[in-house]
Amino acid sequence: MTSVPYRLSSPESFPSRPSSALSGSQVSFNSPTSISARSHSVHTRLPGLLNQSSVVASPVESVKSISSFFTKLRSVSSTPRHSEFYLQDELSVFLVEGILFRVHRFFLQRESDVFRTMFVCPPTLDGPEGRTDDRPIVLPEVTVAEFECLLKFLYDRNTTPSPLSTTEEWIKLLSISTRYSMERIRTRALQELEYIPPLDPIRRIALARKYDVREWLLPSYVTICLRRQPLNVLEAVELGLETMVLIAMARESVRDPGTLKAFDDARSSVGYEEFMTEVVADVLGMRDGEDAGA
Repeated sequence: MTSVPYRLSSPESFPSRPSSALSGSQVSFNSPTSISARSHSVHTRLPGLLNQSSVVASPVESVKSISSFFTKLRSVSSTPRHSEFYLQDELSVFLVEGILFRVHRFFLQRESDVFRTMFVCPPTLDGPEGRTDDRPIVLPEVTVAEFECLLKFLYDRNTTPSPLSTTEEWIKLLSISTRYSMERIRTRALQELEYIPPLDPIRRIALARKYDVREWLLPSYVTICLRRQPLNVLEAVELGLETMVLIAMARESVRDPGTLKAFDDARSSVGYEEFMTEVVADVLGMRDGEDAGA
């Protein structure tokens, strides 16, 4: 059998298709009409823009859509931000007595220059602190109870009833607010401690000394000097030897016949407690505001 080598046929060897066989929708590939129709049917797909799965548009429309998209993007980024209420807050992790807390920075830095400075300090070589449980911000010399009271007050201060209700809780708030220079919170704690319930004068003196509440000192000393019962042993230990001696001297002075006569002579212009406050201040050397025995 003789093999016939394969060769490409020339175009002329293919039978031509009768033109009548073409339907109205079919056009010869080389037809000018076909080229025109195809140019009008070319489209570009723009996936993902304007929250649509796909947008079909002509090339001109595509350019317009992209231009509009980036114009809106620039418009949003150039919109001014409110100076106070555009919050860029984040959570920070704190370690207090072995317990981790994760709270918002906003409240802490709003109330305290100490925390505000803490948050802008450059990171250490090991990286920034407070981002993870592995690298918390350590708060030394703060108790868990104090930090809990602070957070309750910051997060729930406007609720009724108050998040803090006992004398001990307000004392804890006074302690931590004094340590971290939270003046507004410290003032609120002092106001509450004036009334719920009133502290006895010995404890007021101890707190005044510890947290630098000088305005509590002289009125508390006067209360002790004017009361009938003398200091007991526990009170004397709390006040210290020097203060105990000065209070004993002041108690004698306010009961001295000469002092009582002087008050009788001045009673028309001054009240008893006001007069005796002057006497106690003289004995304790507190006219300049210094603490007796400090």
